[in-house]
Amino acid sequence: MRYSLCIDALYPEEGLKEKITQIKNSKFKFIEFWDWRNKDLDLIVHSGLKVSNFSGNRVTSLVLDEEDKVLQEFYSSLEVAKKLNCPHIMLLSDVLKSDGNVELNTISKEEKRLRLLKNLREIIKIAEKERILILLEPLNTLKDHNNYFLDSFSSALNIVREVNSEYLKILYDIYHMQIMEGNIVETIRKYYPFIGYVHLANVPYRGEPWVGELDLKFILKELHKVYSGFVGFEFFVREKDFSYEKLLRWIQSINFTE
Repeated sequence: MRYSLCIDALYPEEGLKEKITQIKNSKFKFIEFWDWRNKDLDLIVHSGLKVSNFSGNRVTSLVLDEEDKVLQEFYSSLEVAKKLNCPHIMLLSDVLKSDGNVELNTISKEEKRLRLLKNLREIIKIAEKERILILLEPLNTLKDHNNYFLDSFSSALNIVREVNSEYLKILYDIYHMQIMEGNIVETIRKYYPFIGYVHLANVPYRGEPWVGELDLKFILKELHKVYSGFVGFEFFVREKDFSYEKLLRWIQSINFTE
């Protein structure tokens, strides 16, 4: 497996240049982020770090907006992916407000599902031509993202199965799915062919992997048995003595051969 650091979650108050320097010095090789519009893309391109993933729809909703509007943003994100030589684009079902929640609306769940399918099918036609993997991410609605449409693994799985393309998979966020439904290891064991990327933070604080109720070393060892893709560390630092080097040592301490 390869490991990536989400630069928007980790030390959000730090400047990009400072953060990139510290990540490079700690020997991590990959970064990821949310919105590309507020990033110095040229700085990232010449940083010596590789971008593994970023968010492709921050202003259009896959469950509410028409195809033309959705594709306009996707094409812009695709150009960014090419510039960064990034192999994945992550998509959300809804537009998140600044507080992480989704604006309440009266559209039925079935209407949203059909619009989501329609928009994804058009996006995947492009993704197949460009050979870029699209990642659909379910989020939790119990704590962080009220009114978000795609809030369970099973709902994301049904959508991915209906679209039926090797270029659409699920971004499985352990933090979000532990809050919504648990059963992390069994889900991974049973449905790993549908998982294209993994996010990791511990519960309940969305903090460092060693701070919380989950044994994430055990989960990563089980994941390693069936998955060889990226694990993105998308957590918010809580400990005063946290460092990127400490995170790397934690990863290196996992015995994957046990």
